[in-house]
Amino acid sequence: MDLNKKIFIRLGIYVGILLTLFFIVNQILHPEMSNIFIYLIFLATGEILVIALYFEYKAYFSRYDINKQAVDRDFLVKELDRLNHELKAKEDQMLFISSFAGQGIILINHLKEIIYANDTAVNLLHIVETKDKLFMNRIRHTVIKEQILKTFESKAHEKQNYKIGHKNLNVNTISTEQSKENFVLVIIEDLTDQVQLQNVKKDFFSYAGHELKTPITVLRGYAELIQHEIITGSEAKEVSTKMVELADYMKGFVDDMLMLSRLETFVDGPIETIDLKKMLLDTLDYYHRSIQEKSIKVELNVDDISFEGDKIDITKLFKNMIENAIKYNKEQGTIKIDLKRNLNQIVFVIEDTGLGIPFKDQDRVFERFYRVNEVRKEPGTGLGLAIVKHIVNKYHGHISVESVENEFTKFTIVI
Repeated sequence: MDLNKKIFIRLGIYVGILLTLFFIVNQILHPEMSNIFIYLIFLATGEILVIALYFEYKAYFSRYDINKQAVDRDFLVKELDRLNHELKAKEDQMLFISSFAGQGIILINHLKEIIYANDTAVNLLHIVETKDKLFMNRIRHTVIKEQILKTFESKAHEKQNYKIGHKNLNVNTISTEQSKENFVLVIIEDLTDQVQLQNVKKDFFSYAGHELKTPITVLRGYAELIQHEIITGSEAKEVSTKMVELADYMKGFVDDMLMLSRLETFVDGPIETIDLKKMLLDTLDYYHRSIQEKSIKVELNVDDISFEGDKIDITKLFKNMIENAIKYNKEQGTIKIDLKRNLNQIVFVIEDTGLGIPFKDQDRVFERFYRVNEVRKEPGTGLGLAIVKHIVNKYHGHISVESVENEFTKFTIVI
């Protein structure tokens, strides 16, 4: 095949693919993908310029009617090699950029061979290498192969969602004609995180509705007793106290939900220099009455440490951890708190001598609404440790738990 034809074929394929991708970008892909395709078109423009340069050389020799035998063949060969090298480099750039696309991309020719698949597609569909390159042999999942075949036959756009292993995938198959031959473009989007988020939101509102419905019903009942003067005097005062406790519980529950929502949507508060030792001592003072009521001994080993962060986050972290250490501790128990700086990290350790956490539950205590059976009788929203986990993640740290039932529970936080 002569060089002219070779270059034209390569250019035709590139331009065809780019036009097809550009056509679908506003219909299927996310807006942020637009920049990638604009850059790909820029690369294609570069291809055209390189080819134009080649014909300029050819025209130069034709204008002066130079005898072919007299042309400096070495010079011409070197120039053509250089042009071919530039074409190959731009092809590599295009493949490299598409490999970073958020979606998986597969192009299948009229022979039903996979002529291109980026890394995302290979990983999502576990595409294997075969001698014949036929997509039927390289793609394992029957439902996706059937969708591709249907698109070849109908030449219509197909869009389906599949659950493959632990992944939720959206698969688009688009028929396109190039040089009177039918190609199919396959675009795979990983929806796993979106589906999980939807499920979490569903569980969140279901649980929240259940948690708020009960105290609201009780509050209404108490209010009606007082309204109709069914109870008076000391009884009414006792019921009023219970109403205040229920209102406080609901307020705490709503506050925790709002805090968790703020953390999950990455809404940042003002960053300030925080005196961690002072904040920790203030938090202990806040719970002084609860500590005294259970005759709990507090052992402190705390350094003077300054930290750049959001005061709301760190206050909530200290409060949740200390409140749990008090709530689930035994009478006359002990709470040990260490706060140290280790090189560029801050290490916060809190240990109590309470109920402990069964080993089977230790991996789940940081899940929202998860409560160990043994502590369900204690009041709480089930959001405390989930909030702490989100705060720790926000500051690129980690949290771990060690516990033995009826002996101790120790949480270690490093940020």
